[in-house]
Amino acid sequence: MPTIQVRTDDQTKAASTALFDQLGISMSEAINLFLRQSIMRGGIPFTLNVPREKPAGNEVWEDDGLIDVLRRYKTVNDNTDLDIAKAEPFLQALWALGPLTEPHITFYKDSIKVRLKVKGEEYVIDYNFEKPESVFILSRQKGKLIAKDCNLTDIGKTLELF
Repeated sequence: MPTIQVRTDDQTKAASTALFDQLGISMSEAINLFLRQSIMRGGIPFTLNVPREKPAGNEVWEDDGLIDVLRRYKTVNDNTDLDIAKAEPFLQALWALGPLTEPHITFYKDSIKVRLKVKGEEYVIDYNFEKPESVFILSRQKGKLIAKDCNLTDIGKTLELF
């Protein structure tokens, strides 16, 4: 069996060895996993980004990171129900709102439900794959449940009406 030598610093080796020990795999097995995943995916099996400063609070970064996470979730969990292509327009419309705090996203076979805060107010936004041009928004304000339908492109305007 061929041998591959890898050079790294002491700190990286110690930290990765400790991590792999917790996972119950050796350094060699971890490197083989990386190589196999690279072959399977036809490239590096994770997104390479230039690090950016983390936003304040629990805000979500506006980038392709979530889509990459969804792809991995689908692969790792063998979740054939999750259609990432159908989710992308909705997720991009959400990111267009600007900083989101405390987002909680739940995926279903035919829809996505997002609980989040925008400018301190809590909302639930339902997106149905069968009606990709619209969303349903719920919010509890002053003890009353308010519901509004809107076009996908008008989420921000609709939230301002609450």
